[in-house]
Amino acid sequence: MGRAVLIILLSSILIFGIVSIQVNRSTSDAGTSVSNYYRDLYARNMANSMIEILRTKLFNDTSYRVKDFNSESILGGKVSYRLVDTIINSIRMIKASVIANYEGTAKMTEAYFVIESIGSGGVPPFLKYAVVSGRNLSFNGGVTITNAGNNLNANVHVNGNFSMNGNNNIDGFLTYTGNAWSNPPNALNTRIKPVQNPENLPVHYKTGTLTIPQFDPNEIKSKASEIYYGNKIFNGNITLGTKENPKIIYVTGNLTINGSITGYGIFVSLGNTIINGNISLTSPDPNVSNIGIYSHERLIVNGNVTLNAQIFSNNEVVFNGNAKVYGNVVSRESIVMNGNVTVYYKPTDEILTKPIWPVNQSGNIVQIKTVYLYE
Repeated sequence: MGRAVLIILLSSILIFGIVSIQVNRSTSDAGTSVSNYYRDLYARNMANSMIEILRTKLFNDTSYRVKDFNSESILGGKVSYRLVDTIINSIRMIKASVIANYEGTAKMTEAYFVIESIGSGGVPPFLKYAVVSGRNLSFNGGVTITNAGNNLNANVHVNGNFSMNGNNNIDGFLTYTGNAWSNPPNALNTRIKPVQNPENLPVHYKTGTLTIPQFDPNEIKSKASEIYYGNKIFNGNITLGTKENPKIIYVTGNLTINGSITGYGIFVSLGNTIINGNISLTSPDPNVSNIGIYSHERLIVNGNVTLNAQIFSNNEVVFNGNAKVYGNVVSRESIVMNGNVTVYYKPTDEILTKPIWPVNQSGNIVQIKTVYLYE
């Protein structure tokens, strides 16, 4: 009996030892895996940070180039980089190559920059798109982004993630800083069709952040033609100004539009902006939008609405129903389009942007656009 107990005890000790070895080995492997993941992630962030540093250098000096690899110490590691001219599909680009090394883990990133001249006047760059979202952009249902018969690309840009679910179409390029997702999955390649793409560029790709400036309603109050304190509801037929003398309507609270609007003008709201029902904002000019709607808070469009307008919000923009926009839509936050929403891209008239975003600075204005980014 004592011998049997001894055998059982020795067997238990042996099994416990084997299990302990396995647990220690698994713990060690897990620790190594986490450590490797951290080093890989950190090296990736270092490489991406250097890409942004190079983009800033190009913005400050468009002639800046680095023919041979330079090395610098940043963020506790080392990066090597170079910046050279190249041509892809007949387009002049600047290729940035970066190799980041952190504690023995190396990560390589390449970016291709294009220097775009904006000029010293006109509308700001972020208003030269059909749709721009400062965060995320979602299409749900039958959303169509196209042009207003002017043969222009109805381009879409997202400073974040893009998703579309349903029968959606974009007659322009899609660019984003995060990720792009679609249902069905192949819709990103079959339902995005630029009207003009002579260089056969990718129809959607990851790019750099597009600057969307903060809109401060207080800066335009002194220019207003009419000021309404508190909430304001517009019903019936509303007539604004002329192209030479557009009317500026300023509301200190929430703005609700239920009627039809004609003429040239700008609506500014410090609160939310809600556009309801079967209304129409018509345009005397088929080539440009004639109404600017600027909301400090959320902007919501419900129902069978037709807007010949340039729409801008500091907050979220939501479309519900069968809305049609002849102009463009910009939000510093997210945009959600539900239902049969159609945006017919028309360039923004400069008379609607100058009171809010004057761009008459002397000298040439440029932006550095990241065309492709590989990680």
